[in-house]
Amino acid sequence: MDLDGDGITDVISGSWAGELYFFRGQGKGKYAAAVKLKGENGKEINAGQASTVFAADWRGTGRLDLLVGCIEGYVWLLPNEGTKTKPAFGAAVKLRAAGKEIQVTHGDSHPVVADWEGTGKPGLVVGCGDGSVVWYRNDGSRKEPKFAAPVTLVRAPEQWVGKKAGDGPVRGMRAKVWVGDWDGDGRLDMLVGDASYHEGEAPKLSEADKKRQAVVQREIAGVQKRLRPYYDEIDKVYDRKASTKENQKKAAKVAAKFKSELEEQRKLYRELARFRTPLVWHGYVWLYQRKPAEAVSAR
Repeated sequence: MDLDGDGITDVISGSWAGELYFFRGQGKGKYAAAVKLKGENGKEINAGQASTVFAADWRGTGRLDLLVGCIEGYVWLLPNEGTKTKPAFGAAVKLRAAGKEIQVTHGDSHPVVADWEGTGKPGLVVGCGDGSVVWYRNDGSRKEPKFAAPVTLVRAPEQWVGKKAGDGPVRGMRAKVWVGDWDGDGRLDMLVGDASYHEGEAPKLSEADKKRQAVVQREIAGVQKRLRPYYDEIDKVYDRKASTKENQKKAAKVAAKFKSELEEQRKLYRELARFRTPLVWHGYVWLYQRKPAEAVSAR
């Protein structure tokens, strides 16, 4: 992806906080330090937490627009109102399909532009928080996409958790997608990354450990009761809105008022963790190879 049109491949990335980062390519596999992407209004771009980003000539203008996913599951379009070499991204708008806003199952949307059906009108392949992958067919035109209802390409896994390390890999949640011709047969395939975990070895607790565990649990219940006003205020700050710089600042001010209680809670949770069975997190990458149409129809 060449975001600045200088003929050198660049890298862009989302982030947990929601900002988008641009790594300008310097050639020979080297990249400049990350800078936060800004809109044409001069403000840092942020369409919501756990952002994912994909650059594509979405409107057939010859300029790269941005498609952004977020923790709430929406897919945002940031149109490039600048030029090929000097992009200037306009206000984010939510994409729609079948008459309503796109919002994928379990949030954590990851949109990728792909001509999945080979019609010459690229649509959307979107990874979902539940581990599934869906396809939005473009029933409009190349310059004015119009999307049909989603079709599931990869079903969500029945569970995200392996019982123990020796059980082998299980498909996980938060599907992150790449679409391309993996095996060079002329058909689009998919790579899907995920997040999953298994339970580690349970700690052997002495009687003293069990007593201390009970004390810590009671202390956590007490501090959570004192933090009830904090959670109420945080709910009011976000109120089902996307995470923005403005409400993040408001949330930080609320957290500052309850700094001692929050730190006490963190310390207690860290201590409680040593009494519990640990969770071992990992991520796998799954290959889904496209089969010839005749092979599928013959099944």
